[in-house]
Amino acid sequence: MTGLLVVVSEAGGERFAATLEIAAAAAALDRPVAMLLRGPAVQALGEPQIARAFDLLFDLGVEIGLCQTAMAAHGMVAADLPPGVEAHGLVGFLSGRASWQLVVV
Repeated sequence: MTGLLVVVSEAGGERFAATLEIAAAAAALDRPVAMLLRGPAVQALGEPQIARAFDLLFDLGVEIGLCQTAMAAHGMVAADLPPGVEAHGLVGFLSGRASWQLVVV
C-alpha cells in the first residue's frame, strides 16, 4: 500500500485540524503515514492541545519528524524533541518514499 507523506508549514486553524484528521484516518486504515513539521510548525509540539493530538497520531503509528533547518531557525535542538519525534532534513524525510503520495499544508 502506498504511504502518505504530510509536510506541515503552519500549525493552527482549520487546515491544520483537517491535516491531523487526514493523517489519523489514513493511519487508522493501516496506511503508512509520515509527517514532517517545518517552518513555524516545528513549535507546535510545545502547545498542550496540539501535543495531545499528536499523541493520537503516535498511537496510530504515524512517524513524526521536525525539519532540522526550521528547528535551528527557532532555536531548537534534538534534545528538545519529545520521545518518538525525530529531526529530519527534507531529503532524508523523502528518501525511499518516491511512490508515496505527498500532501503539503
